Parts: sequence; structure tokens; C-alpha cells
Amino acid sequence: MQGIEVAYCDACIAALIKVYSSLMELSPTEALKKVRYGKNDTLGLDAIPEIIISEQINVFDQSAILITEESDERTSDRWPTSSDPLLQPLMLISDPTDRSKQLKNFIESLGKDEISKSISELAGQDTVGIWEGMFEKPASITGATSSLTCIRKGVIIFTVIINYITGEIFVACEQGIVRFNIKLCTDNSELEKINLNHILTTGKRIAFSSCKTSCRNGEDYLRFVTFLGKTGYEENFRDSMLFVGEAKKHLHHKEPGGPSRVLYLSELQKDPPIGFVVANGEKITEWSHWLAFVKFAKTEQNKPALRLFEISIEQPWTKDGILMSPPPCYSIFQREGDRSYLDLSRISNFRHPSKFRSMLVIIPTDNERMTYTMRQHNYREVTMCL
Repeated sequence: MQGIEVAYCDACIAALIKVYSSLMELSPTEALKKVRYGKNDTLGLDAIPEIIISEQINVFDQSAILITEESDERTSDRWPTSSDPLLQPLMLISDPTDRSKQLKNFIESLGKDEISKSISELAGQDTVGIWEGMFEKPASITGATSSLTCIRKGVIIFTVIINYITGEIFVACEQGIVRFNIKLCTDNSELEKINLNHILTTGKRIAFSSCKTSCRNGEDYLRFVTFLGKTGYEENFRDSMLFVGEAKKHLHHKEPGGPSRVLYLSELQKDPPIGFVVANGEKITEWSHWLAFVKFAKTEQNKPALRLFEISIEQPWTKDGILMSPPPCYSIFQREGDRSYLDLSRISNFRHPSKFRSMLVIIPTDNERMTYTMRQHNYREVTMCL
């Protein structure tokens, strides 16, 4: 990473630590209160993280463009109109609070009318245990998160994700994929010292599982995670033709998190092993954070550990008038010669850029069963240039 890119990563890490600390200091009443900011159903737990991220990024670089959830409306005259990635400004994509429905239920369980104590005080030392008791294990993957991904000149530079439940920061960048738990810090002065270098030198490296070592039988290769929790998603998934016959028998989770979903393919998911994950026509803020993991995850032989495929359906479904599986001519994944890049000028005409959707499949490199499926349907592989 170049020096300017490290500086951006440090700024994003600092922003997400501030988001985490601020959210934990809220009382349940403050977190669950409806606000005027953003959409009609926006709560404090949605609005406050986005406001903090927006303000922190703006202080660091007023020229950067932020694609986010609640207040997402394309008003900036800096939005790229040229398809040349070298002419596109630095862009950040954020999902300020993912799994907000589950987070809302979690906070309510602590005492939704509680105003004298903070969320961290009420949860105490057993935050992970409470969460996993209400939802599922492991909290490192299933916990509510906040995330930021950086794209510079059409190239994925890094992703930073912070888990509200475990206190872990995940960083995927050129130097590797690492997690670090900020709960190990005893005071604010220690938190302020956390930057990319600190995380890379003191954090734990994350390996992504090989199917040949983690899968015990054919079923394990086919077990998957995707979102099927609202109308329209089952139909979209069915028409992808990833399965002949009933797909749900292979489904591990139908309402998973967005940014953290890629971690189901890592060593953090112990049992059962997961064969692949799918972005089922979901918004860009859900799956864009996976791209850095695909780009930087390596095997022990320093080969790519993950592969990414884009699904295009002949008669694509729509959600809110937006294509759920856009064909290559509408895709943001573009190739010029030997170079692959992200062309975010493709979404410059969207009034709400965060609503751009796509259908993507990520598999371990050695998942031959799903590789054959991708090839049979001529779904194109997306390669991320370094």
C-alpha cells in the first residue's frame, strides 16, 4: 500500500473505533429511538454510526465520495462520469450498521426503557454469550457490524469491519487479512494508538479454509449462506440455477449479515463447513466489502484462496426498480486488456447509489463442485487486479 492509502486506512480504522465506542456508550433508549435522519424507520443505532463515519471521513478528506445507507443521495458534483478509473475520485463504501434488526432485539433484551446505564454496562462481560444465545454462533461472523471499503482509481485498496458484539476489527489489505480485539484496550488513550501498523503487528492472521481439508463429504461442498429473508429473493435465487431441485436443504443461514458473510469461508466458521456464499441481488453496501477478502486471501502456497463469480440472469428480477443481477454491460466489474477494475461511474445516474445491486458467488479456490456449476452456466469470473 502507498503512504496515502495507509493514511486512509488509519482514518477508517479511527472512524470505526469511534463508531463502536459511541454506540456502546448509548443507553438502550437512545439507541432505539426513532430519528428524522435518513429513512422513515431509522433508529439511533442506524443514524449515529453513519453520522460519525460521514463526519470523520469529511474531516480527513472533503474530496472523497462516501456511498452509505441512510442519507444516501447523489448530490456531489464530484461523482465520476468517466469510465476511465484513473479519472475517478477516491470512493468509500460503508454499511454503518449491518444486522440492525438483530442489534435492535439484542439491545431491547438489555432493557429498552433503560436510560441510566449504557449498552456496554448492561451487557457486561457476556456480550458474546448473550448474542449467541439469542441468535447463532460464532459471534465473530454473526455479530452486528460497521464497515468501510476503499476504492482508488478503480482498484480495491482495503476493507475495515468492526464487530459491535465481539469488539473485533477485521482488516483486509495488501499486507494480509487480520483481526484485532479492541476490548483488550483498557482506556481511550490505548484506543487512539490503534492504526493499521498496530493491527498488522499485534493482531491475528485469518486463514481461509480449503475445501479439501475442511469438507468431509459432498454436502459440505454445497452448503451455502445467502439472504432469502424478504420477498423477491427466493425467486431471484431460484432463477440463478445454482441447484437442480431443492436448494434450501443446503442452506446454512437465510438472514446472514452482509459485510461479514465472507467470513463464513474462513477458519472462524468451525462447523459445519461452508462451501460458498452468495450475494443474492443485494445492495452494493452489503457485498462490496467482500472484494478485498477475495483479492487478498491467500493459501499457504501464496495462491488466491477465493474465487468470485458474477451471475447474470437472462430475465433478471428487480427490487425497487433496480436489477438484482445486472448483465455484464451494466456491471461495475470491467476489464480492459489484462486489467480488471471497478467502474463506479456506472452508478452515477442512480439517485441513491447504495441501491445498486448485484448477484455474486464466492467459493474457495478448490471447490470444484461449484466451479463446474459456474462454468456450466457460463457465469463470468471476476478477477481483482493488484
